[in-house]
Amino acid sequence: MREIVYRGKYLTMSLERIGDNIYERVTLRSGIRVIPVDESGKVLFIREFRTHEKKSRLKLVGGWMDKEGLSSLEVAREELREEVSLKARKWKLFHTHNTANATVEERVDYFVAEDLEKMEKQLNPDSDVVEEIVFLDRDGFLKKLQQEKIIWDKDVAVLFMFWEARRKTNC
Repeated sequence: MREIVYRGKYLTMSLERIGDNIYERVTLRSGIRVIPVDESGKVLFIREFRTHEKKSRLKLVGGWMDKEGLSSLEVAREELREEVSLKARKWKLFHTHNTANATVEERVDYFVAEDLEKMEKQLNPDSDVVEEIVFLDRDGFLKKLQQEKIIWDKDVAVLFMFWEARRKTNC
């Protein structure tokens, strides 16, 4: 049985006794990421100043599932609108990253958004500041990754899967 030792807005920490051992777990609030694709097949990234990280970095549009009653697709649409003032006519759930029962538990739905349309500038309610919007093809992405402008994380793995799927289907 798990004993919760901390519950915050975005994460919960718990202890679990299994036999003679005590295991620590961190459970993150579920989230979404958007892979916005332009007409040339490039993916949109944002350079965002991350207040809590004290630096800027390139990342996908994304957010937490912290809005009551909204589906992951609804949150994805909202984040695309809030962060980059875009809407998409075509949406597809591409991948779900789910690490249930791992030391760090997390669920993130990745959506591909295509047929993008600019909207009137939206106010982003988050404190993070989008400094730049960058469209990258696979080679440009790899270059930014090698330059450490993009952090190696699960998003990188999903993007490799995305570009491999595109290569296989010639899209």
